[in-house]
Amino acid sequence: MSVFEKIAKTVKEHPWAIIIVCLIITAALGLGMFFLEGEVAYMSLLPEDFPSVKALDALHNNFGGISYEHVLVRADSVTDPVMVEFLIGLGDSVQSDDRFNDGQIQTVVGAEGEKVPFIQDYLSPFVANMQREMKALGYDVPLSSITDSQVKMFIGKGFQQLVEEDYLSNPLVEKEMVGRFISPDRKSALVIIKFGAELAEAEQVKLANDLDDLFDEELSDLPGVSINVAGDATLARDFDRHIKNKTILLFGVAIAVVIGTLFLAFRRFSDTVLPIGVMMIGLLWTFGFAGWIGIPYSLVSIAIMPILMGTALTFVVPFIARYYEEMEHHFRSVRSVGKALTTVGVALFLAAVTNIFGFLVFQFGILPPLREFGLTCAVGTIFVFVLSVALLPSIMVVRDRVYEKAPAEERAKRKTHFDGLSRHKKKGLFTRAIDRVLESFSALSIRHSTLVVIVFAILIFAGFSQINALTTDSDLRELVPRELPGMTADYEIEEEFGGRQQDVVMVEGDVLSPESLAAMMAFEDAVPDDAENMYEGKELYARDGIMGLPDALASANGGKLPTTREEAEQAISAAEENGGFIVGGLISADRKSALISLNARGADSPEAVEQKMRILRDNCDESLEREAGLKYRLGGITPLTEDMTEGILSTETWSSILSLGLCALILVIIFRSFPYGLITLSVALAGVSAEIGFLSLMSWPLDIVTSLVSALVIGIGINFGILFTHRYIQERELGERLPLESVKVTMMNLGRANIVAAMATASAFLIIMLSDIVPLRRFGGVTAFAIGWCLVASLTLLPALLCRLSGHLESVKDDGAASAEVETT
Repeated sequence: MSVFEKIAKTVKEHPWAIIIVCLIITAALGLGMFFLEGEVAYMSLLPEDFPSVKALDALHNNFGGISYEHVLVRADSVTDPVMVEFLIGLGDSVQSDDRFNDGQIQTVVGAEGEKVPFIQDYLSPFVANMQREMKALGYDVPLSSITDSQVKMFIGKGFQQLVEEDYLSNPLVEKEMVGRFISPDRKSALVIIKFGAELAEAEQVKLANDLDDLFDEELSDLPGVSINVAGDATLARDFDRHIKNKTILLFGVAIAVVIGTLFLAFRRFSDTVLPIGVMMIGLLWTFGFAGWIGIPYSLVSIAIMPILMGTALTFVVPFIARYYEEMEHHFRSVRSVGKALTTVGVALFLAAVTNIFGFLVFQFGILPPLREFGLTCAVGTIFVFVLSVALLPSIMVVRDRVYEKAPAEERAKRKTHFDGLSRHKKKGLFTRAIDRVLESFSALSIRHSTLVVIVFAILIFAGFSQINALTTDSDLRELVPRELPGMTADYEIEEEFGGRQQDVVMVEGDVLSPESLAAMMAFEDAVPDDAENMYEGKELYARDGIMGLPDALASANGGKLPTTREEAEQAISAAEENGGFIVGGLISADRKSALISLNARGADSPEAVEQKMRILRDNCDESLEREAGLKYRLGGITPLTEDMTEGILSTETWSSILSLGLCALILVIIFRSFPYGLITLSVALAGVSAEIGFLSLMSWPLDIVTSLVSALVIGIGINFGILFTHRYIQERELGERLPLESVKVTMMNLGRANIVAAMATASAFLIIMLSDIVPLRRFGGVTAFAIGWCLVASLTLLPALLCRLSGHLESVKDDGAASAEVETT
């Protein structure tokens, strides 16, 4: 007795036991969903040993990271007393507020040794000067308690007049603040808040909400006020508030479309609900398992749901179709379930094994989310397969037992005939339309098999020839919708105050020596003057967007760089007395590391990323390493982007090659035939080439999501191919049909199931194109196209190759027989 015969026997004899066991497993794995954590930080996309990630780790250790919230305040006048009072008292407010004083906002040591929140705005030097003067006069009151009327009474000027006439009119202040923290028209102001490096995502979400509430509450009386916040915490909040919920809604709509397609095919409620039930339980098991073992939910994880949904449909739809086909001999009998399981079960097992190994190829990739994706999909495929061959048939057995116990006259009323997918009194319009399509494809692949093979060979070659034309996304902000509040704010800040895409050079060595300070200043001056600093008519790095330790010390030292170490230390003290965040902000506490920050607009293309990296590396090598013997590390958006895009391209290329190669080997082994193995693989080859060609035709770049399409296409293409080839071999082994008849029978039976599975899956992916997430829209479009192409290949190229192979084998057989006859005579 074969394995699947034993499984079929167990299913028929103990269906309730299997159902109960599955329910227990569902409850146990389902609890893992409560431990599933989201992860949207850019750093999580890259391995820990990448240079950009190592640099960020070093920045985290020496400077508390570089994670900021940027608050853009617009009003009729941001020098209004309401705004000035708020900014002057912001530090006090934050320190006395439980929402922010427990590590949510980073602190540095102030000039008097006290802890000061890391907040920068256009009034930071003004506030520092107020504190000094109040201390000199013997006043010790919180700044948050000082009002506009009190200032006017004391010095004869209100806050607005004082700020505009005495403070912003100072040329030095104007140079440092206008254009960086306040707009020239005084209608926009930027507040930069550095948040805690150790905050978990849930804490970042809360911080973003709390900052929104704080600014809204305190500035509600400011005329014409509008507040927008950008930053990593806000991004986490927006993902949690907007993307997650809308994504769930979209998948709900996609599932509804799948249900509608299945109902059109089977025209029976239970046969529609059962595949969906298996699919949903499989997803619950998969994500519950991920929660238990600590695999986070990331942007990549969004692709797992449709992938497993497509896999489940390619398993359950052929099984149900074969079940109704077997009912021709065992109408409404549990024997039909057992027969379907023993005939289709082997093919499903072969498809599952091939899919699992294909997904595990991602373990050779370099990006952690893609490795986690491969593992999760492999485990999910195991779960979907187990449910398809255990839970699904068990429920069907329970259902059919009810029919078997019904009176004979009741059973006679339900007598129907097999229409290729289900059993009904007559074929429906949907089934008749599918029959016409299959008859056309069958005639094409049998009568013109050579032409079909040649045409597909040309198309596959044309598709793969476009692989070098693929590009990657160069602006990581494209991973999330521009319509999100945080992204809208990010672009608005970029318009008002220049780019906020931060790159950082962490300089290591004797950073306070005059020679080191001069070398760092030389680097800052060399970058904007670099011959490569222009890209398509735009400046990549502007000098006023570069700020480092030398700038701060020169500003505090009368506009000149310190000429001695002692002078440098005095400049640090002077800068901090004027509200600057030097120690912990631009120089580490041990004086062994210094920062140079370069703010710029997002890169428009991979070429721009490469050009920016050349500028940084070449000038660091020249000014810092060769001239002053200093070491350096590059961190920030551009290095992260370079590492990630290189990782995406290499992962996409090698995972596809390894997956196709491994699948070819497995197919040859399981069919014990080199020709059958490669013929079955042709469907996946056609799908991957279609994916590459479609991406190139649409000029869509590869990103962290679309790089996963190949895995899905190979999986579904392999499933279509294995099920078709396995059924063809079964028909041939009956010994009653000629090869071409076997192709036609397989086409007219299994072909229907493949069409339904492909239509349902592709429709779901088309729905995903409605997503606000640009990479997800591309993912939906290219996947739907590639699945459609896999279906066409499985109904034309695959049968055409089988026809050519059967003709070749028959020719060899006839030649052998003729030779034997000649030898006999």
